[in-house]
Amino acid sequence: MLMIKIDDLAVLQARPEQTRHCPVLFIHGAGGTGRYWKNYLSFFAGEGREAFAVSLRGHPPSQRVEGLAHVSLEDYIEDVEKVIKWLGRPEFVLAGHSLGAIVAQKTAENNPHIEALVTIAGAPPFGVVPSPEELNVELPYSGTLVRTMWGMMNQKPVKPTFAMAEKAFLNNIEPEERKEVFSMFAAESLVALYQVAQGYPVYPSWIKCPQLVIGCAKDALAPASLQRRLAEYLGADYIEYEQFAHLPMLERGWEKSARDISAWLQEKGHRPQ
Repeated sequence: MLMIKIDDLAVLQARPEQTRHCPVLFIHGAGGTGRYWKNYLSFFAGEGREAFAVSLRGHPPSQRVEGLAHVSLEDYIEDVEKVIKWLGRPEFVLAGHSLGAIVAQKTAENNPHIEALVTIAGAPPFGVVPSPEELNVELPYSGTLVRTMWGMMNQKPVKPTFAMAEKAFLNNIEPEERKEVFSMFAAESLVALYQVAQGYPVYPSWIKCPQLVIGCAKDALAPASLQRRLAEYLGADYIEYEQFAHLPMLERGWEKSARDISAWLQEKGHRPQ
């Protein structure tokens, strides 16, 4: 695994022994880093693809950003476009997780370099604010919203506590692996979180490439019902997993999701180069 520096951005790269397909660029979710794509990077390199994972601005090992609390989705989209331009490949598969999914959707609009778009437990354009009946102490939403409002008052980026993370997105990670996975996360911008919660416009007719949406039945942050709506909105193909939660790229049996994405890409015509 290599690390490329593109100005202030860090990009992990896994190289195939022989290139047979166009590259794939992975975009992490809220508070994430490129590190949590490690399994997929190795897998897709083994499938004959150059595989890249960007850590968005302010997310280690990318350079620290003063005023991270005010970084926007527009800034993250700019980061991804910079990586695509710098790498100079004529075609890319773009894959985004959680917050990174909305960045991927927006980047794919009218972009001739994006050959396919994959969203995993993705943030949808129509927002993720929970309904009143969902606001109870059993769901991670309630604690997250309180912390976010407190962070806004203090103008600081937000990072969940480990206890909150165990309920929100580590719930399907093996207990002995949770602290290691938690270490792959950092603080997140309040502005970007607010934009995701309220909704961020994406125009499906402007996305010309094939699209795949992945939902997970055990996901407490981006429920499968939300992913089905996203797939319908985008006119995308849809896969739902009963065995996964919010981090299918790190959970037990992650290989199944990687194989399915690879098979879908080949089915959609992304065959050997």
